[in-house]
Amino acid sequence: MGKQRAKGAAQGSAQPQSVSWPALHPPQRPLQLVEPSPGIILVEDFFPPAIRKAFLSFLTAPNSPLRLNPPTAPKRGEAERTNARTSVQDPEFAKRLWEDTGLREACRALEGRNGRKAAGLNPNIRVYRYGEGDFFGPHYDDDIRDPATGWTSEWTLLIYLTGREDGVVGGETAFYPSPTRKDNGPAVVPELRAGRALLHRHGQLCSLHEGRLVEKGTKWVLRSDVLFA
Repeated sequence: MGKQRAKGAAQGSAQPQSVSWPALHPPQRPLQLVEPSPGIILVEDFFPPAIRKAFLSFLTAPNSPLRLNPPTAPKRGEAERTNARTSVQDPEFAKRLWEDTGLREACRALEGRNGRKAAGLNPNIRVYRYGEGDFFGPHYDDDIRDPATGWTSEWTLLIYLTGREDGVVGGETAFYPSPTRKDNGPAVVPELRAGRALLHRHGQLCSLHEGRLVEKGTKWVLRSDVLFA
């Protein structure tokens, strides 16, 4: 298969918007980064139960300011995805998500290309909703350059707001060892756990990966990217 890219990943795809997101609180202890495979990092309870439930209530409320868009047919070179999604350009929330969760301190351990250091999060904040039967086909995540800072992204950040604890079956993010094929060796498939954050390298070092089909329940994901300077 060809090198398909994630649709809608461009920095300019989000519109500036002021959103009153739920409150975030510093963790009681430093975040622990677990690396099950090179280029993949898991952070358990990144969103504790109270915070993730507040975000779920915010996103699913009838008067939520965020309206998700239905999927569209992929263009040439884009991976197929059937989930609903939206994005907002929100530098203030990106700053809070970086500073008020312990992520800034935890990401000091990440090594950037050419000696660069983790400096913040992409202000393009994305929300994904996968219902039963939804999936995101095999693809790669491109890196982006934030025009406001000049910083470049190197890692994708996914925050799972729902998981197996909520009755979700399937929907895992699966990573493959081959750059072009799914069947060349066993996949690395971290469990879909509510509140867990998953970071993975993207751009030139991105692994082929996919969002597996959701068999039951609804998968909610908050997404940004770690920027390096």
